Amino acid sequence: MNAREGKQGIQFLLVLRQGLHTGEKELKELHKIILDEQLHFLLGAMAKEAILPVAKLAQEERLPFLVFPIDFMETISTGAEPASLFWISPAPEAFQRAAVRTAAQFPQKKFFLLAQESKIGRNWVKYFWEELRRLKPHAEPAGEIFLAKKVGDYGPYLRTVLAAKTEVCVSHLGAKEWPRFVKMAQKQDYFKKITHFELESGSLESLVAVQKNAPEGIWGISAFPFWALGWQETKEFVSHYREKNHSYPGLEALSGYVSVYALVEAMKKGGSLNPERVLRILPGLSFRTPIGPLAIRPTDHRALWPIWCGASKFISDYPFAILGDLKAFGPDSFHP
Repeated sequence: MNAREGKQGIQFLLVLRQGLHTGEKELKELHKIILDEQLHFLLGAMAKEAILPVAKLAQEERLPFLVFPIDFMETISTGAEPASLFWISPAPEAFQRAAVRTAAQFPQKKFFLLAQESKIGRNWVKYFWEELRRLKPHAEPAGEIFLAKKVGDYGPYLRTVLAAKTEVCVSHLGAKEWPRFVKMAQKQDYFKKITHFELESGSLESLVAVQKNAPEGIWGISAFPFWALGWQETKEFVSHYREKNHSYPGLEALSGYVSVYALVEAMKKGGSLNPERVLRILPGLSFRTPIGPLAIRPTDHRALWPIWCGASKFISDYPFAILGDLKAFGPDSFHP
């Protein structure tokens, strides 16, 4: 950032701090750093439990706080958070809506759902059935199973799905459980008998974890399919990241990069580095990023992050499967 924007007179000092930031002691230490270093902005990749306490601290000091929730698929904004907080991440509801809209276009009729046993999991299943009936009136529910956060043996569940004569199984198991599901499913030739859609199978974490063992034709969603994006911003970001880290960038890295884009654009638009001025400009701001143009929604300060849906396949450029035949879902996927 300094190498490029510094030529225009903007220099940055980056102050790094690790920790959970949920306890009183850590928050006091963070507050002291803010005052001692005279910080202008806060950026973080954090667990959902830490976001609100840090946002309240940022609000107290009138600092913009741009955050990536590490567990973003389980973190839903209410619009009632402190005005200092900005969500620089994909929204879980966008994944959910993209999944049902894509699945509704499949020619098959019998659907089975797998979700984790949680409030979010149950809400997603309820929404999926309601929306599927609206979009595909002749669709038939074959069943649903709510799973523990970690499953020891997927075998019985796989047999239940197949015994129900399921044609399409849609799941939200998460990036950590998906590789374990794949390993067991392949032993039973599951993917040869059924069309499967896993909400997080297209994440870089999932793709890298499964690597060459990934079955082709699995439907999933990606919030950063860098292999298919031809913008100059995308190519530069991926190239620079790989040069420094010898790996491909995930969403946490991209969120940090996008956050800096947002701050710089707000500074330019406001003609000032003053944090309170930037704080007023960020809501409604539009700016270019490696995933195309982004806008920050004024109502809940969430970046309207696009997502892409496709089916897994292998190409020679990567040591893992990628999603192909992508369909983009823009800001409309955030609305019912």
